[in-house]
Amino acid sequence: MIHLTPMATFLLILASMQISFLAVSLYLHRGQTHGAISFHPLLSHFFRLWLWLTTAGLVTKQWVAVHRKHHAKCDTEDDPHSPQVHGIGKLLTQGTLLYRRAARDKDMVKMYGLGVKEDWLDRTLYVKHPFIGAPLFLLVNIVLFGFATGPLVWLCQVITVPFWASGFVNGLAHYVGYRNNVTRDASRNLFPLGVFLCGEELHNNHHARPGSAKLSQKWWELDMGWVAIRLFSMVGLIKINRI
Repeated sequence: MIHLTPMATFLLILASMQISFLAVSLYLHRGQTHGAISFHPLLSHFFRLWLWLTTAGLVTKQWVAVHRKHHAKCDTEDDPHSPQVHGIGKLLTQGTLLYRRAARDKDMVKMYGLGVKEDWLDRTLYVKHPFIGAPLFLLVNIVLFGFATGPLVWLCQVITVPFWASGFVNGLAHYVGYRNNVTRDASRNLFPLGVFLCGEELHNNHHARPGSAKLSQKWWELDMGWVAIRLFSMVGLIKINRI
Protein backbone atom coordinates (compact mmCIF):
# COMPACT_ATOMS: atom_id res chain seq x y z
CA MET A 1 0.00 0.00 0.00
CA ILE A 2 1.19 3.49 -0.86
CA HIS A 3 1.12 6.05 1.96
CA LEU A 4 0.44 9.52 0.58
CA THR A 5 1.13 12.81 2.32
CA PRO A 6 -1.65 15.43 2.15
CA MET A 7 0.28 17.28 -0.57
CA ALA A 8 0.83 14.08 -2.57
CA THR A 9 -2.90 13.30 -2.26
CA PHE A 10 -3.77 16.77 -3.54
CA LEU A 11 -1.38 16.44 -6.50
CA LEU A 12 -2.75 12.98 -7.36
CA ILE A 13 -6.30 14.32 -7.34
CA LEU A 14 -5.27 17.30 -9.47
CA ALA A 15 -3.51 15.02 -11.98
CA SER A 16 -6.54 12.74 -12.14
CA MET A 17 -8.80 15.71 -12.84
CA GLN A 18 -6.54 16.87 -15.65
CA ILE A 19 -6.60 13.42 -17.26
CA SER A 20 -10.41 13.47 -17.11
CA PHE A 21 -10.52 16.95 -18.69
CA LEU A 22 -8.20 15.76 -21.46
CA ALA A 23 -10.29 12.64 -22.06
CA VAL A 24 -13.49 14.66 -22.40
CA SER A 25 -12.09 17.61 -24.34
CA LEU A 26 -9.77 15.75 -26.69
CA TYR A 27 -11.26 12.29 -27.11
CA LEU A 28 -15.01 12.77 -26.66
CA HIS A 29 -15.41 16.36 -27.80
CA ARG A 30 -12.87 17.38 -30.43
CA GLY A 31 -12.22 13.85 -31.67
CA GLN A 32 -15.34 11.67 -31.57
CA THR A 33 -17.96 14.41 -31.76
CA HIS A 34 -16.48 16.92 -34.21
CA GLY A 35 -13.73 14.95 -35.95
CA ALA A 36 -11.21 17.76 -35.54
CA ILE A 37 -8.49 15.32 -34.46
CA SER A 38 -7.77 11.61 -34.85
CA PHE A 39 -6.06 9.34 -32.33
CA HIS A 40 -3.46 6.63 -32.32
CA PRO A 41 -5.15 3.44 -31.01
CA LEU A 42 -2.99 3.45 -27.85
CA LEU A 43 -4.05 6.95 -26.78
CA SER A 44 -7.62 6.34 -27.87
CA HIS A 45 -7.91 3.24 -25.72
CA PHE A 46 -6.28 4.92 -22.73
CA PHE A 47 -8.90 7.66 -22.76
CA ARG A 48 -11.73 5.14 -23.26
CA LEU A 49 -10.48 3.07 -20.33
CA TRP A 50 -10.05 6.11 -18.10
CA LEU A 51 -13.58 7.36 -18.82
CA TRP A 52 -15.00 3.89 -18.13
CA LEU A 53 -13.20 3.80 -14.77
CA THR A 54 -14.07 7.33 -13.66
CA THR A 55 -17.63 7.83 -14.96
CA ALA A 56 -20.59 5.66 -14.06
CA GLY A 57 -22.46 4.90 -17.25
CA LEU A 58 -20.84 7.22 -19.77
CA VAL A 59 -21.03 5.65 -23.25
CA THR A 60 -19.14 7.33 -26.08
CA LYS A 61 -21.90 7.16 -28.68
CA GLN A 62 -24.46 8.52 -26.26
CA TRP A 63 -22.21 11.39 -25.18
CA VAL A 64 -21.49 12.29 -28.80
CA ALA A 65 -25.18 12.18 -29.74
CA VAL A 66 -26.24 14.38 -26.83
CA HIS A 67 -23.57 16.95 -27.62
CA ARG A 68 -24.34 17.01 -31.33
CA LYS A 69 -28.01 17.59 -30.56
CA HIS A 70 -26.94 20.38 -28.21
CA HIS A 71 -25.25 22.08 -31.17
CA ALA A 72 -28.15 21.44 -33.53
CA LYS A 73 -30.84 22.69 -31.11
CA CYS A 74 -28.74 25.00 -28.97
CA ASP A 75 -30.60 27.00 -26.31
CA THR A 76 -34.02 25.96 -27.60
CA GLU A 77 -36.63 23.73 -25.97
CA ASP A 78 -35.01 20.76 -27.74
CA ASP A 79 -31.54 21.42 -26.31
CA PRO A 80 -30.73 18.58 -23.88
CA HIS A 81 -28.94 20.84 -21.41
CA SER A 82 -29.45 24.58 -21.84
CA PRO A 83 -29.49 26.87 -18.78
CA GLN A 84 -31.59 29.25 -20.86
CA VAL A 85 -34.32 26.59 -20.83
CA HIS A 86 -33.76 24.59 -17.64
CA GLY A 87 -32.23 27.32 -15.48
CA ILE A 88 -28.65 27.74 -14.30
CA GLY A 89 -29.33 26.15 -10.92
CA LYS A 90 -30.55 22.92 -12.47
CA LEU A 91 -27.55 22.72 -14.80
CA LEU A 92 -25.09 23.19 -11.96
CA THR A 93 -26.75 20.63 -9.68
CA GLN A 94 -28.46 18.20 -12.08
CA GLY A 95 -26.51 18.51 -15.33
CA THR A 96 -25.65 14.81 -15.37
CA LEU A 97 -29.31 13.86 -14.89
CA LEU A 98 -30.25 15.96 -17.94
CA TYR A 99 -27.55 14.18 -19.93
CA ARG A 100 -28.75 10.74 -18.85
CA ARG A 101 -32.34 11.61 -19.66
CA ALA A 102 -31.38 12.62 -23.20
CA ALA A 103 -29.10 9.59 -23.64
CA ARG A 104 -32.03 7.23 -23.00
CA ASP A 105 -33.62 8.35 -26.29
CA LYS A 106 -32.44 5.53 -28.59
CA ASP A 107 -33.73 7.20 -31.75
CA MET A 108 -31.83 10.39 -30.90
CA VAL A 109 -28.65 8.43 -30.18
CA LYS A 110 -28.99 6.56 -33.47
CA MET A 111 -29.51 9.79 -35.41
CA TYR A 112 -26.90 12.06 -33.81
CA GLY A 113 -24.43 9.29 -33.01
CA LEU A 114 -24.02 8.43 -36.67
CA GLY A 115 -20.44 7.52 -37.55
CA VAL A 116 -19.31 6.60 -34.04
CA LYS A 117 -17.77 3.15 -34.36
CA GLU A 118 -18.06 0.55 -31.60
CA ASP A 119 -15.46 -2.21 -31.57
CA TRP A 120 -15.18 -5.53 -29.74
CA LEU A 121 -14.20 -3.87 -26.45
CA ASP A 122 -17.21 -1.57 -26.63
CA ARG A 123 -19.60 -4.42 -27.33
CA THR A 124 -18.20 -6.70 -24.63
CA LEU A 125 -17.23 -4.23 -21.91
CA TYR A 126 -17.58 -0.45 -22.24
CA VAL A 127 -21.12 -0.39 -23.69
CA LYS A 128 -22.37 -3.68 -22.27
CA HIS A 129 -21.14 -2.98 -18.71
CA PRO A 130 -20.82 0.82 -18.35
CA PHE A 131 -21.41 0.83 -14.58
CA ILE A 132 -18.72 -1.68 -13.58
CA GLY A 133 -15.71 0.58 -14.14
CA ALA A 134 -16.29 3.07 -11.31
CA PRO A 135 -16.77 0.46 -8.51
CA LEU A 136 -13.75 -1.42 -9.83
CA PHE A 137 -11.69 1.77 -9.71
CA LEU A 138 -12.78 2.32 -6.09
CA LEU A 139 -11.31 -1.07 -5.19
CA VAL A 140 -8.11 -0.20 -7.04
CA ASN A 141 -7.78 3.06 -5.11
CA ILE A 142 -8.39 1.32 -1.78
CA VAL A 143 -5.78 -1.35 -2.56
CA LEU A 144 -3.25 1.30 -3.60
CA PHE A 145 -3.88 3.99 -0.99
CA GLY A 146 -5.86 2.36 1.84
CA PHE A 147 -9.32 2.94 3.29
CA ALA A 148 -8.48 6.42 4.55
CA THR A 149 -7.15 7.98 1.34
CA GLY A 150 -8.41 5.69 -1.44
CA PRO A 151 -12.12 6.58 -1.24
CA LEU A 152 -11.31 10.31 -1.12
CA VAL A 153 -9.15 10.10 -4.23
CA TRP A 154 -11.82 8.02 -5.98
CA LEU A 155 -14.62 10.43 -5.07
CA CYS A 156 -12.74 13.35 -6.58
CA GLN A 157 -12.04 11.27 -9.69
CA VAL A 158 -15.65 10.27 -10.31
CA ILE A 159 -17.23 13.70 -9.69
CA THR A 160 -14.89 15.55 -12.07
CA VAL A 161 -16.83 14.94 -15.30
CA PRO A 162 -20.38 15.18 -13.84
CA PHE A 163 -19.71 18.49 -12.07
CA TRP A 164 -17.19 20.32 -14.26
CA ALA A 165 -18.29 19.10 -17.72
CA SER A 166 -22.01 18.42 -17.30
CA GLY A 167 -22.64 21.21 -14.85
CA PHE A 168 -20.04 23.96 -14.89
CA VAL A 169 -19.24 24.17 -18.62
CA ASN A 170 -22.70 23.34 -19.96
CA GLY A 171 -24.23 25.72 -17.44
CA LEU A 172 -22.09 28.80 -16.93
CA ALA A 173 -20.72 28.80 -20.50
CA HIS A 174 -24.25 29.49 -21.73
CA TYR A 175 -25.06 31.96 -18.98
CA VAL A 176 -22.20 34.30 -18.07
CA GLY A 177 -18.97 35.47 -19.69
CA TYR A 178 -17.86 37.31 -22.80
CA ARG A 179 -18.42 36.69 -26.51
CA ASN A 180 -15.93 36.96 -29.37
CA ASN A 181 -18.47 35.87 -31.97
CA VAL A 182 -22.11 36.51 -32.78
CA THR A 183 -23.83 33.11 -32.73
CA ARG A 184 -27.46 31.99 -32.72
CA ASP A 185 -27.06 30.68 -29.18
CA ALA A 186 -26.12 32.13 -25.79
CA SER A 187 -22.64 30.59 -25.64
CA ARG A 188 -20.01 32.48 -23.63
CA ASN A 189 -16.29 32.29 -22.90
CA LEU A 190 -15.36 31.86 -19.23
CA PHE A 191 -11.64 32.64 -19.44
CA PRO A 192 -9.84 32.95 -17.11
CA LEU A 193 -12.25 31.21 -14.73
CA GLY A 194 -11.78 27.80 -16.24
CA VAL A 195 -8.36 27.81 -17.85
CA PHE A 196 -7.67 24.41 -16.26
CA LEU A 197 -10.62 22.89 -18.18
CA CYS A 198 -8.43 22.22 -21.23
CA GLY A 199 -9.95 25.06 -23.24
CA GLU A 200 -13.58 23.99 -22.84
CA GLU A 201 -14.21 27.29 -21.07
CA LEU A 202 -13.75 29.03 -24.48
CA HIS A 203 -17.27 27.95 -25.36
CA ASN A 204 -18.36 30.82 -27.60
CA ASN A 205 -15.26 30.32 -29.73
CA HIS A 206 -16.16 26.64 -30.05
CA HIS A 207 -19.78 27.28 -31.02
CA ALA A 208 -18.62 29.69 -33.72
CA ARG A 209 -16.18 27.10 -35.14
CA PRO A 210 -17.24 23.67 -33.81
CA GLY A 211 -15.02 21.75 -36.22
CA SER A 212 -11.77 23.38 -35.13
CA ALA A 213 -9.22 21.49 -33.05
CA LYS A 214 -8.09 24.80 -31.55
CA LEU A 215 -10.52 26.68 -29.30
CA SER A 216 -8.55 29.82 -28.49
CA GLN A 217 -9.11 32.85 -30.72
CA LYS A 218 -7.59 35.95 -29.10
CA TRP A 219 -3.84 36.08 -28.48
CA TRP A 220 -4.35 36.13 -24.71
CA GLU A 221 -6.72 33.14 -24.57
CA LEU A 222 -5.09 29.93 -23.40
CA ASP A 223 -6.38 26.60 -24.71
CA MET A 224 -4.57 23.96 -22.68
CA GLY A 225 -6.24 21.25 -24.75
CA TRP A 226 -4.61 22.67 -27.86
CA VAL A 227 -1.22 22.63 -26.11
CA ALA A 228 -1.78 18.94 -25.33
CA ILE A 229 -2.86 18.24 -28.92
CA ARG A 230 0.31 19.79 -30.30
CA LEU A 231 2.48 17.78 -27.90
CA PHE A 232 0.68 14.52 -28.71
CA SER A 233 0.91 15.27 -32.43
CA MET A 234 4.69 15.67 -32.17
CA VAL A 235 5.03 12.06 -31.02
CA GLY A 236 2.47 10.66 -33.47
CA LEU A 237 -0.36 10.01 -31.01
CA ILE A 238 -2.75 12.60 -32.49
CA LYS A 239 -3.39 13.77 -36.03
CA ILE A 240 -4.80 17.28 -36.44
CA ASN A 241 -7.56 17.28 -39.05
CA ARG A 242 -8.90 20.84 -38.93
CA ILE A 243 -8.04 24.21 -37.38
